[in-house]
Amino acid sequence: MSRHAVEERIDVDRQVRFRIYQQFATVAQPPSVHDIASALGLPLTTIEESIDRLAKAHAIVLAPGTRNIWMAHPFSAVPTSYPVWTAERTYWGNCAWDALGIPALLGVDAQTRTQCADCGEPLTFGVQNGRVEPGDAVVHFAVPPKRFWENVGFT
Repeated sequence: MSRHAVEERIDVDRQVRFRIYQQFATVAQPPSVHDIASALGLPLTTIEESIDRLAKAHAIVLAPGTRNIWMAHPFSAVPTSYPVWTAERTYWGNCAWDALGIPALLGVDAQTRTQCADCGEPLTFGVQNGRVEPGDAVVHFAVPPKRFWENVGFT
């Protein structure tokens, strides 16, 4: 593959990834492959190939057996145990870490109410004025970070 072709792929992948994050940030849901192709004015096959590359590189996670975007960390396309409430909308974090990453990424205040995975006690934490407000929460990683991608949906 020529250097020019590689650079074109990299450019398309950047545009696609930006479009995914842009839509998550504005409406709390990912775009479809068709939406991305339409927004970028690129052929559907070009977008599908880009989505596949981004998933293979762990830049996004696809719903099993589809090209539907399931996760673009810190965002989740489906409800989780980590809702992130901002002044404008509710997002879904994949885990406690992502629930803090969403307000950091967006530069907004937010709050998450969840429950302890061990005992079921309610937990509240968030970000106010750019600082983590831990409340009574303690974050515990059941899976070591080096193993997250073995089953990213569980982690």
